[in-house]
Amino acid sequence: MMKQIKLIKISYHNFKGIHDFSIEPDGQNINISGKNAVGKTSLFDGFLWLLFGKNSSELSKFNPKPLDESGNEVLGLEPEVEATLEIDGKDTTLRRKLAEVWAKPRGQAEKVRKSDRTELYIDEVPNKLKDYTAFVDSLIDENTFKLLTNPTAFNNLKWQDRRQILMSLIDDVNDDSVISETSHPDELKKMLGDHSVADQRKIIAAQRRQLKIEIDGVPSRIDEATRAIPETSSTSKEVLEEMLKTYHEQLNEEQANLQAVSGSNSSLDARNKKMELESELNSKQASHQAGSQIATSNLANDLNNIKLKHNNAVSELRLDQQVIDQLTHTIEVDEDTRSKLLTQYHELKDQQFDESSLTCPTCGREYPEEQQAKLKATFNINRSKQMEEIVANGKSVKDRIEDTQAKLATKKEQLERRQAQVDKYAEQQAKLQQEYNTQAASITPFEETTTYRDLTKQIAECDQQIQNGTGDNNAAKQSVQDKVDKINQGITEVNNEIAKYDTAEKQQARITELKAEEKKLKQTYAQLDKQSFMLDEYVRTKVKVLEKRINTLFGIVNFKLFETQKNGEINDICEAMVDGVPYSTDLNNAARINAGLDIINTLSKHYQVTAPIFIDNAESINQIIDTQAQQIKLIVSKDEKLTAKVGE
Repeated sequence: MMKQIKLIKISYHNFKGIHDFSIEPDGQNINISGKNAVGKTSLFDGFLWLLFGKNSSELSKFNPKPLDESGNEVLGLEPEVEATLEIDGKDTTLRRKLAEVWAKPRGQAEKVRKSDRTELYIDEVPNKLKDYTAFVDSLIDENTFKLLTNPTAFNNLKWQDRRQILMSLIDDVNDDSVISETSHPDELKKMLGDHSVADQRKIIAAQRRQLKIEIDGVPSRIDEATRAIPETSSTSKEVLEEMLKTYHEQLNEEQANLQAVSGSNSSLDARNKKMELESELNSKQASHQAGSQIATSNLANDLNNIKLKHNNAVSELRLDQQVIDQLTHTIEVDEDTRSKLLTQYHELKDQQFDESSLTCPTCGREYPEEQQAKLKATFNINRSKQMEEIVANGKSVKDRIEDTQAKLATKKEQLERRQAQVDKYAEQQAKLQQEYNTQAASITPFEETTTYRDLTKQIAECDQQIQNGTGDNNAAKQSVQDKVDKINQGITEVNNEIAKYDTAEKQQARITELKAEEKKLKQTYAQLDKQSFMLDEYVRTKVKVLEKRINTLFGIVNFKLFETQKNGEINDICEAMVDGVPYSTDLNNAARINAGLDIINTLSKHYQVTAPIFIDNAESINQIIDTQAQQIKLIVSKDEKLTAKVGE
């Protein structure tokens, strides 16, 4: 059941600038009018002072006494406020008075003013401050009371405090219910697994960084393979192969002619052997040139691939180490906090009551036994309360340390696995680098190879045999030999061109492979983009759910609890809006007051209590919204004195 607190009547006597003023709204709404500076705001100050000993600015040390034109207290005028409140149908009268205390010291003729004395009464029964405060607290918490009686109080809080209060108005939003409202709930749930949304965002960000490195590296590898493609002849490979076939047919024919004109079998055998060796030499030379280009190109590509994998693994290792460093630092800070709490606990435990505090510092006399007992009890209660708070804080810090240590252990295991992966890639990279260096160093001109030296030596020996066996038909044989040499030269040239086509085909195949790899990487990156979008959608959906739930609790106010930055990130805020106009910047005074009343209505339902609302500057509002609580409107008018009208 909602608790209702209504103002039945209230009187002010010598309170600030108010000499004597009383109103009896009898629980109804009331308008109080007067020109500026006649004491309208002081009425609310007096009401709060009566209850809590503070003014509307939450100052407990403000001076409620009347002041003269020079700003000095007018002696003899004692501030007093008395009010009758109806609390759930029962009237209770409260009174607070600040009484002057005068005493005549021994040996002096004039009285001297001492510290003023606060007198407190509940239904005319004098009360000690502790009992009076306890009674008021039993009616309503001080902070809650201020939120329910002042339309500007809520929006004067820090935005974090406003947001915390609003979040307390609704039940916590279940993650599964938010996921179910997204466009891809099953995919999102599967993607998250046991991770939180924040952790999954970090995972995706790291994966995207790695993929970007790999994707950015593909064009250079394609360019490298493209530059390794030799320039081929304008003649097609098929035509070249037909030419090679024709050359070999011509070669066989000329070799037969050469045999016919040869002077001896040994000379003929030598010539045939020479032609075979020269053909083999040409073929070996073409193969050597093609193989040299392909060998280093493939090794370079493999080396680049393993370097990328190693760099990515190192990046992940660094990220893991950063998390470990952060967790370690958190544990150190918490351990230090726990140590300090332990020190504070032992200091409090060993703390002894100061017996000197039982003596009045002014007159040097001991306080009465009742007051001494009260001081000792207060000391013990405060010390016990502080020790309990330290124990509670220590337990919280201990639990936090254990949780962080568990996370740290998991991260260290992950770091070890990552280090093993880095070492594996480093070993593979070193091995490939050595192979590449060896291969590059082994590539020498064909003329410096053993094959070239052996074949040219054998050809020279054939030349010597031919020369030794030559007779009178040298001219005829030389003619045929020239034809054979020319054919062999043609075979060499054609073989070289065909070898270029073979190299080009292999490099084109490598380029096709790299493009397929690039496509696959980009598809993976696009999938990560989709996952990132799903996470963003989750956050936006949760934002809408929270705002919708909260805003359904209000009549004219909508709260903006989040804002999207230019980079797409969502920040927590708390801004009251009326018709899309922000409270803090552009809302006019009338709209601000009505917004505050709307907020009070909702908070009253939440706290299940209503209290009189003091509406300052009410003249600026054409239509004040209805409230469950009693309204006390403070209106600027031309009246020289405060005037009151009940029921308006």
